[in-house]
Amino acid sequence: MPVIVDPHVGFLSFQEALRAGAIRPASCSSHPDLYVFHDTPQPGVQRLTYALISGSLAKAYAVYVMAEPLNGKTCFGVGYATDADYRGQGLATELVKVSMAELQKGLAPKLRSPGFYVEAIVGADNIASQKVAARTLSDTPKPTTDKESGHPALQYVKLLGC
Repeated sequence: MPVIVDPHVGFLSFQEALRAGAIRPASCSSHPDLYVFHDTPQPGVQRLTYALISGSLAKAYAVYVMAEPLNGKTCFGVGYATDADYRGQGLATELVKVSMAELQKGLAPKLRSPGFYVEAIVGADNIASQKVAARTLSDTPKPTTDKESGHPALQYVKLLGC
């Protein structure tokens, strides 16, 4: 049976590309260590990756991709991961907060109607990611089943820009 997508796998690829100079994220004005990288990993799939970067090291990252609309509004799925050496320091929580603010700042002028959702689907056994989602998105998650793996999960949702 497949497993819930682990953002840490993508984080390792991002980290490798960053160190090799294969990607060049742009700095964000809202936070001195926040950078963003936009790419199209598959035709029709736009991805925004925000990372807290020091030199050529990404300490943590958050990846946003379009999800199915919620209540008629645009929705972004978010996944996040932290470098093993920096876990337990609150970096994922900080990153999700500042990246959502940066996303809102960039996206708000482009929306047809105000507001959009950010959603995290977190494995029922992933306590660390549940804590981040509870601190940044919602403290009342909805039990669900991960569509890809069929495993129990929790859905955390936050409406921004309204």
